[in-house]
Amino acid sequence: MRSGLLACFSVVALAGPVEAQDMSVFKGCQATPIGAEGCDGAALAESLGLLTAGQMRIFGDAGMESFAMLTALRYAASAIFSQAEGEGCYAEEERTAAIDIWSLWVSLPQDAPVVIQKQFAIYSGVMDGVINMEVGC
Repeated sequence: MRSGLLACFSVVALAGPVEAQDMSVFKGCQATPIGAEGCDGAALAESLGLLTAGQMRIFGDAGMESFAMLTALRYAASAIFSQAEGEGCYAEEERTAAIDIWSLWVSLPQDAPVVIQKQFAIYSGVMDGVINMEVGC
């Protein structure tokens, strides 16, 4: 068992550090409606879908529900993708799930460090875009 655990740690160590997410897509959609000039919906859906627990860990370290945040953003990715594929009913279900999870479980602590506040503002702006998405079933 111990050798298996060591092998697992060795693989993780050899893989190197997790690359930082390119925030330009998120920043472009922070205050711009999804699909409008400056906020490419397909790129946003892909970037949201590629978010990892490791990238959300900073929010957990600040006392936030980082797993709920990641889950909501993943549902948002699915909603955006489904809408682009013409699956409005499915997009609405995914959008509703994203909004429900975000509104129930995700909140910024008042004493969060400035760096967390700034990072959160980006994702919160993206979620505002998801909330305001036009979807039709």
